[in-house]
Amino acid sequence: MNIAKHRLQALFTRHLYPLKRDFDLLSDMIYWPLIDTVLWGVTGMWLTETSGVPELVVALLMGLIMWNIIWRSQSEVGRNMMDEIWNSNLVNLFSTPVSILEWLISVIGLSFVKTLVTLTVIIPVMVLLYSINVMALGLWLPVFFVLASMTGWSVGLLASGIVLRWGPRVQTVIWTLPGILLPFSAIYFPAERLPGVLQTISWFVPTTYVMETLRAVVFNGSPEIMMLVISFGLNIFYLVLASIFFLRSFEYSKNMGLNRFT
Repeated sequence: MNIAKHRLQALFTRHLYPLKRDFDLLSDMIYWPLIDTVLWGVTGMWLTETSGVPELVVALLMGLIMWNIIWRSQSEVGRNMMDEIWNSNLVNLFSTPVSILEWLISVIGLSFVKTLVTLTVIIPVMVLLYSINVMALGLWLPVFFVLASMTGWSVGLLASGIVLRWGPRVQTVIWTLPGILLPFSAIYFPAERLPGVLQTISWFVPTTYVMETLRAVVFNGSPEIMMLVISFGLNIFYLVLASIFFLRSFEYSKNMGLNRFT
Protein backbone atom coordinates (compact mmCIF):
# COMPACT_ATOMS: atom_id res chain seq x y z
CA MET A 1 0.00 0.00 0.00
CA ASN A 2 1.36 3.38 -1.04
CA ILE A 3 1.72 5.80 1.90
CA ALA A 4 2.12 9.40 0.75
CA LYS A 5 3.83 11.99 2.92
CA HIS A 6 1.65 14.85 1.65
CA ARG A 7 -1.54 12.97 2.57
CA LEU A 8 -0.22 12.27 6.07
CA GLN A 9 0.66 15.93 6.44
CA ALA A 10 -2.82 16.97 5.28
CA LEU A 11 -4.51 14.61 7.77
CA PHE A 12 -2.22 15.78 10.53
CA THR A 13 -2.99 19.44 9.80
CA ARG A 14 -6.73 18.78 9.50
CA HIS A 15 -6.84 17.54 13.12
CA LEU A 16 -4.56 20.26 14.50
CA TYR A 17 -6.59 23.22 13.15
CA PRO A 18 -9.57 22.72 15.54
CA LEU A 19 -7.24 23.21 18.52
CA LYS A 20 -7.30 26.96 17.84
CA ARG A 21 -11.06 27.23 18.48
CA ASP A 22 -12.27 24.06 20.23
CA PHE A 23 -12.20 24.49 24.02
CA ASP A 24 -13.33 20.87 24.49
CA LEU A 25 -10.10 19.64 22.91
CA LEU A 26 -7.95 22.08 24.87
CA SER A 27 -9.64 21.24 28.17
CA ASP A 28 -9.19 17.53 27.56
CA MET A 29 -5.53 18.05 26.73
CA ILE A 30 -4.56 20.64 29.37
CA TYR A 31 -7.30 21.67 31.82
CA TRP A 32 -8.36 18.27 33.22
CA PRO A 33 -4.79 16.92 33.49
CA LEU A 34 -3.89 20.04 35.51
CA ILE A 35 -6.90 19.58 37.82
CA ASP A 36 -5.98 15.90 38.32
CA THR A 37 -2.38 16.85 39.06
CA VAL A 38 -3.38 19.29 41.79
CA LEU A 39 -5.97 16.94 43.34
CA TRP A 40 -3.82 13.81 43.31
CA GLY A 41 -0.78 15.77 44.41
CA VAL A 42 -2.57 17.13 47.48
CA THR A 43 -4.04 13.69 48.21
CA GLY A 44 -0.61 12.10 47.85
CA MET A 45 1.00 14.66 50.17
CA TRP A 46 -1.65 14.01 52.80
CA LEU A 47 -1.25 10.22 52.51
CA THR A 48 2.54 10.62 52.65
CA GLU A 49 2.32 12.60 55.90
CA THR A 50 -0.16 10.10 57.35
CA SER A 51 1.74 6.95 56.35
CA GLY A 52 5.28 8.27 56.66
CA VAL A 53 6.12 6.85 53.20
CA PRO A 54 7.70 9.74 51.23
CA GLU A 55 7.58 7.85 47.91
CA LEU A 56 3.79 7.57 48.02
CA VAL A 57 3.05 10.96 46.43
CA VAL A 58 5.65 10.22 43.74
CA ALA A 59 4.00 6.88 42.90
CA LEU A 60 0.55 8.48 42.73
CA LEU A 61 1.64 11.29 40.41
CA MET A 62 3.61 8.88 38.22
CA GLY A 63 0.42 6.83 37.94
CA LEU A 64 -1.44 9.97 36.91
CA ILE A 65 1.08 10.57 34.13
CA MET A 66 0.72 7.00 32.85
CA TRP A 67 -3.06 7.31 32.86
CA ASN A 68 -2.87 10.56 30.87
CA ILE A 69 -0.67 8.81 28.30
CA ILE A 70 -3.14 5.93 27.99
CA TRP A 71 -6.13 8.28 27.76
CA ARG A 72 -4.55 10.59 25.19
CA SER A 73 -3.41 7.68 23.01
CA GLN A 74 -6.83 6.04 22.85
CA SER A 75 -8.61 9.38 22.56
CA GLU A 76 -6.80 10.39 19.38
CA VAL A 77 -7.99 7.25 17.61
CA GLY A 78 -11.54 7.20 18.97
CA ARG A 79 -12.26 10.92 19.19
CA ASN A 80 -10.89 11.68 15.71
CA MET A 81 -13.00 8.90 14.23
CA MET A 82 -16.05 10.43 15.93
CA ASP A 83 -15.08 13.87 14.56
CA GLU A 84 -15.26 12.49 11.03
CA ILE A 85 -18.67 10.95 11.79
CA TRP A 86 -20.08 14.06 13.52
CA ASN A 87 -18.93 16.22 10.59
CA SER A 88 -20.37 13.75 8.05
CA ASN A 89 -16.89 13.56 6.58
CA LEU A 90 -16.23 9.82 6.30
CA VAL A 91 -17.51 9.60 2.73
CA ASN A 92 -15.57 12.72 1.71
CA LEU A 93 -12.40 11.51 3.39
CA PHE A 94 -12.30 7.99 2.00
CA SER A 95 -13.54 8.91 -1.48
CA THR A 96 -10.08 10.49 -1.87
CA PRO A 97 -6.83 8.50 -2.27
CA VAL A 98 -6.43 8.61 1.54
CA SER A 99 -6.21 5.07 2.91
CA ILE A 100 -7.34 3.84 6.31
CA LEU A 101 -3.70 3.04 7.11
CA GLU A 102 -2.67 6.65 6.41
CA TRP A 103 -5.47 7.86 8.65
CA LEU A 104 -4.31 5.58 11.45
CA ILE A 105 -0.69 6.69 11.12
CA SER A 106 -1.76 10.33 11.31
CA VAL A 107 -3.89 9.92 14.47
CA ILE A 108 -1.17 7.86 16.17
CA GLY A 109 1.31 10.62 15.34
CA LEU A 110 -1.13 13.16 16.79
CA SER A 111 -1.39 11.12 19.99
CA PHE A 112 2.38 11.48 20.46
CA VAL A 113 2.29 15.24 19.86
CA LYS A 114 -0.73 15.95 22.08
CA THR A 115 0.51 13.67 24.87
CA LEU A 116 3.83 15.52 24.86
CA VAL A 117 1.93 18.82 25.12
CA THR A 118 0.02 17.48 28.14
CA LEU A 119 3.22 16.26 29.79
CA THR A 120 4.94 19.58 29.05
CA VAL A 121 2.21 21.29 31.06
CA ILE A 122 1.82 18.95 34.05
CA ILE A 123 5.46 17.96 34.65
CA PRO A 124 6.59 21.52 35.54
CA VAL A 125 3.54 21.82 37.82
CA MET A 126 4.66 18.69 39.67
CA VAL A 127 8.11 20.19 40.11
CA LEU A 128 6.81 23.59 41.28
CA LEU A 129 4.10 22.36 43.64
CA TYR A 130 5.49 19.07 44.92
CA SER A 131 9.23 19.10 44.02
CA ILE A 132 8.77 15.90 42.02
CA ASN A 133 10.94 15.57 38.93
CA VAL A 134 9.54 12.94 36.56
CA MET A 135 12.69 13.17 34.45
CA ALA A 136 14.52 11.40 37.29
CA LEU A 137 13.17 8.17 35.78
CA GLY A 138 15.76 8.68 33.06
CA LEU A 139 15.70 6.33 30.10
CA TRP A 140 12.89 4.29 31.65
CA LEU A 141 10.43 7.12 31.02
CA PRO A 142 10.27 6.68 27.21
CA VAL A 143 9.90 2.91 27.73
CA PHE A 144 6.89 3.45 29.99
CA PHE A 145 5.59 6.07 27.53
CA VAL A 146 5.66 3.68 24.56
CA LEU A 147 4.12 0.75 26.44
CA ALA A 148 1.29 2.88 27.84
CA SER A 149 0.68 4.40 24.39
CA MET A 150 0.41 0.95 22.81
CA THR A 151 -2.28 0.02 25.30
CA GLY A 152 -4.15 3.23 24.49
CA TRP A 153 -4.00 2.52 20.76
CA SER A 154 -5.49 -0.95 21.28
CA VAL A 155 -8.40 0.48 23.26
CA GLY A 156 -8.93 3.26 20.71
CA LEU A 157 -8.97 0.82 17.79
CA LEU A 158 -11.39 -1.49 19.58
CA ALA A 159 -13.77 1.36 20.48
CA SER A 160 -13.61 2.82 16.94
CA GLY A 161 -14.22 -0.60 15.44
CA ILE A 162 -17.34 -1.00 17.58
CA VAL A 163 -18.69 2.36 16.37
CA LEU A 164 -17.89 1.56 12.73
CA ARG A 165 -19.72 -1.77 12.98
CA TRP A 166 -22.77 -0.79 15.06
CA GLY A 167 -23.04 2.91 14.31
CA PRO A 168 -23.11 6.17 16.33
CA ARG A 169 -25.74 4.81 18.73
CA VAL A 170 -22.90 3.04 20.58
CA GLN A 171 -20.51 6.01 20.43
CA THR A 172 -20.38 6.16 24.23
CA VAL A 173 -17.81 3.33 24.12
CA ILE A 174 -15.25 5.92 22.95
CA TRP A 175 -15.32 7.42 26.48
CA THR A 176 -16.46 4.50 28.63
CA LEU A 177 -14.32 1.65 27.30
CA PRO A 178 -10.99 3.15 28.49
CA GLY A 179 -12.45 3.48 31.98
CA ILE A 180 -12.57 -0.31 32.28
CA LEU A 181 -8.77 -0.30 32.29
CA LEU A 182 -8.49 2.05 35.28
CA PRO A 183 -9.32 -0.37 38.14
CA PHE A 184 -7.44 -3.26 36.49
CA SER A 185 -4.24 -1.38 35.60
CA ALA A 186 -3.04 -0.83 39.19
CA ILE A 187 -2.56 2.84 38.34
CA TYR A 188 -2.83 4.20 41.89
CA PHE A 189 -2.26 1.08 43.98
CA PRO A 190 -0.37 -2.26 43.77
CA ALA A 191 -2.13 -5.06 41.91
CA GLU A 192 -1.93 -7.24 45.03
CA ARG A 193 -4.48 -4.92 46.69
CA LEU A 194 -7.20 -5.98 44.26
CA PRO A 195 -9.66 -8.73 45.33
CA GLY A 196 -8.80 -12.24 44.07
CA VAL A 197 -10.76 -12.41 40.80
CA LEU A 198 -10.02 -8.80 39.88
CA GLN A 199 -6.33 -9.32 40.59
CA THR A 200 -6.25 -12.29 38.21
CA ILE A 201 -7.86 -10.18 35.48
CA SER A 202 -5.38 -7.36 36.10
CA TRP A 203 -2.44 -9.57 35.11
CA PHE A 204 -3.90 -9.79 31.61
CA VAL A 205 -3.70 -5.99 31.28
CA PRO A 206 -0.36 -4.69 29.88
CA THR A 207 -0.39 -1.49 31.92
CA THR A 208 -0.42 -3.44 35.20
CA TYR A 209 3.12 -4.57 34.46
CA VAL A 210 4.14 -1.02 33.55
CA MET A 211 2.80 0.38 36.81
CA GLU A 212 4.33 -2.37 38.94
CA THR A 213 7.69 -1.70 37.28
CA LEU A 214 7.32 2.05 37.73
CA ARG A 215 6.65 1.60 41.44
CA ALA A 216 9.65 -0.72 41.70
CA VAL A 217 11.81 2.07 40.25
CA VAL A 218 10.31 4.69 42.60
CA PHE A 219 10.49 2.61 45.79
CA ASN A 220 13.53 0.41 45.15
CA GLY A 221 15.41 2.11 42.35
CA SER A 222 15.49 -1.08 40.26
CA PRO A 223 13.13 -1.95 37.37
CA GLU A 224 11.38 -5.28 36.81
CA ILE A 225 12.72 -6.07 33.33
CA MET A 226 10.66 -9.24 32.86
CA MET A 227 7.47 -7.33 33.63
CA LEU A 228 8.27 -4.87 30.84
CA VAL A 229 8.87 -7.78 28.46
CA ILE A 230 5.50 -9.30 29.39
CA SER A 231 3.82 -5.91 28.96
CA PHE A 232 5.35 -5.53 25.50
CA GLY A 233 4.21 -9.03 24.49
CA LEU A 234 0.65 -8.45 25.70
CA ASN A 235 0.56 -5.05 23.98
CA ILE A 236 1.61 -6.56 20.66
CA PHE A 237 -0.99 -9.32 21.02
CA TYR A 238 -3.84 -6.94 21.83
CA LEU A 239 -2.73 -4.40 19.24
CA VAL A 240 -2.80 -7.02 16.50
CA LEU A 241 -6.26 -8.25 17.56
CA ALA A 242 -7.63 -4.70 17.85
CA SER A 243 -6.17 -3.74 14.44
CA ILE A 244 -7.75 -6.77 12.78
CA PHE A 245 -11.11 -5.99 14.37
CA PHE A 246 -10.89 -2.31 13.38
CA LEU A 247 -9.93 -3.03 9.77
CA ARG A 248 -12.65 -5.66 9.39
CA SER A 249 -15.19 -3.27 10.91
CA PHE A 250 -14.09 -0.58 8.45
CA GLU A 251 -14.48 -2.97 5.50
CA TYR A 252 -17.88 -4.06 6.83
CA SER A 253 -18.97 -0.44 7.15
CA LYS A 254 -17.66 0.37 3.68
CA ASN A 255 -19.66 -2.50 2.21
CA MET A 256 -22.75 -1.28 4.08
CA GLY A 257 -22.06 2.23 2.76
CA LEU A 258 -20.22 4.96 4.66
CA ASN A 259 -23.04 7.35 3.79
CA ARG A 260 -25.04 5.76 6.64
CA PHE A 261 -22.90 7.95 8.92
CA THR A 262 -24.03 11.18 7.23
